[in-house]
Amino acid sequence: MSRTLLSKFLFIRLPRTCNLKSMYATFNNRKAVNENVPKLLNQHVPHVNPFESEIEQFIKTNHSLTGINQFQENIISKYKSKLLTKESFDAIFMRMCLACRNYQLGKQFLHHIHQTGRQANTATLAKFLSLCYFCSAEVEDKSEIKKLCLSITDSWQDGLKLLEEDEAAQFSSSMNAAVNCLLKHNHFDSAMLWMDKMIAKERPIFDFVYEHWLRKCAENHNCWETFSDFLVRNGVFLKQPIVQKLKEVLQNRSRDPFIGQFTAIDEDSGRCQSCQKVLQNTDITDEEFAALRNRITEKVLLGTDVFLGSKPEEMQRFEELLKTTGPYDIVIDGLNVAYHMSIKSRKQPSAKVDALMSVVKHFKNQKLRVLVLTRKHLLTGVPLQRMKQEAHVFVTENLSRDDPFLLCAAVQSKHTKFVSDDLFRDHLFRLADFRLQAIFRLWQLKFHYPRPYHTVSQFADGCWHIPYDDGTPRYSYESPTTWLCLQPKSQA
Repeated sequence: MSRTLLSKFLFIRLPRTCNLKSMYATFNNRKAVNENVPKLLNQHVPHVNPFESEIEQFIKTNHSLTGINQFQENIISKYKSKLLTKESFDAIFMRMCLACRNYQLGKQFLHHIHQTGRQANTATLAKFLSLCYFCSAEVEDKSEIKKLCLSITDSWQDGLKLLEEDEAAQFSSSMNAAVNCLLKHNHFDSAMLWMDKMIAKERPIFDFVYEHWLRKCAENHNCWETFSDFLVRNGVFLKQPIVQKLKEVLQNRSRDPFIGQFTAIDEDSGRCQSCQKVLQNTDITDEEFAALRNRITEKVLLGTDVFLGSKPEEMQRFEELLKTTGPYDIVIDGLNVAYHMSIKSRKQPSAKVDALMSVVKHFKNQKLRVLVLTRKHLLTGVPLQRMKQEAHVFVTENLSRDDPFLLCAAVQSKHTKFVSDDLFRDHLFRLADFRLQAIFRLWQLKFHYPRPYHTVSQFADGCWHIPYDDGTPRYSYESPTTWLCLQPKSQA
């Protein structure tokens, strides 16, 4: 879509010299916007199509999109119009948001499109950008709008440059748009670098980006090697619809096709129930663990971010405890365990302490060395003294962040296990190294759900085994149990 054509969508009765830069400028000039709003837009114009009135009523009476899927299905079924279809609904709904000047619902709807794995078409984006123009006072992040706009024009490289320069504005929608543009123009290496960055920043990669990759894999044999490297390197779990398309692409390619089977892996042996091959194990080498321990200590414990909530004296006291009493068999997140074990009786403070004590005694009865990390508001006085009789205890100030202490205590030994449902996402990102992030995820997996095989995409003996997400809710350290087995057609 050309810059001129996009401007035609965005501006009404504006000078021909208006371009994307002037559009961006108007976001910061409410007076200029108000002066240029056509009077016609403030007048009531009868709807040409009857379904528009119903969509308008939905927008005026709803503050969220909770029932949008059912509403879309009902209204399309009700009117059976060639003008209102699944394909055209997005643009029509956004146009009615524009007519109602409902920026918040329009913004929610754009995110809804992305969250369902689809890409907003040009007409929908154009209406949304017009909505941003007329509701400029409500637009919270104008830079994201600019990058989104540039991504669908011939100036997509300008948008990419803006995105690279402004890391604070690297949102999911703009980063996905950038990757999609790079794929469209066959910049595969750059697209992969951006996807690696998204994984590191925990930005979701939308389904339409994966679908674009698969279309490229169907056209270009070498694309599969690049894409498979990404899966292995980042431990990504694709959704079931994407894996189904991947299976079809690799089965139908003309050169070196595969035969795919959805399968499961035996929990005890790690053997694939389809091809009978044994998957690679989950062992962490001593060198890998040492690298992880050193980086966690460097980035998490000694990093400046810890001191935002912890005093230097507290850190010194903790280091002294580790030297004199560590390493430990079990490290317990006291506040986390106390809350979850006593959730039904959380109005009684003593119930939390009793719940924590029961967990500590469970491990002590197994002759294990236990460290409990907690805050002052949970353990003081007599309860604290009782706990110290059962385990080593470190109590932080109420404003201190306790998760860095938990991590550093847990990595004192390769065999230490920790008890917490904290996912440590922020610390995973602070490692700032893809290899160490993969080891960190493996370390979490090893001590929560130990398995004799590594739950990542892997290639061995000519076969691919790819774990995928079938939609079952799980924590970040939990792995899917559903797999795609791909065997070369020549070997089947």
